[in-house]
Amino acid sequence: MNQQIEYEEWTLRVSRLLELVQRNIAAIERHKAAGSPQMIVEQYEQLRDEHLAELDGLLKGTGIAVQLTAIQNAA
Repeated sequence: MNQQIEYEEWTLRVSRLLELVQRNIAAIERHKAAGSPQMIVEQYEQLRDEHLAELDGLLKGTGIAVQLTAIQNAA
């Protein structure tokens, strides 16, 4: 049972980090489009990088890797 709890906690942490990375990316794009000061953009980029590093740490040993790729909205 302990292993199941650990797996569920790991899953929740991975899910939350993916959400945070997505929100960081949206904030970066929003601030760039609004012409916000570069310092603000850099702060969100730093947060994104911290969240990605934490996510990478959780995924080590699973055979899963995360790579960000710039894509254009198909809509």
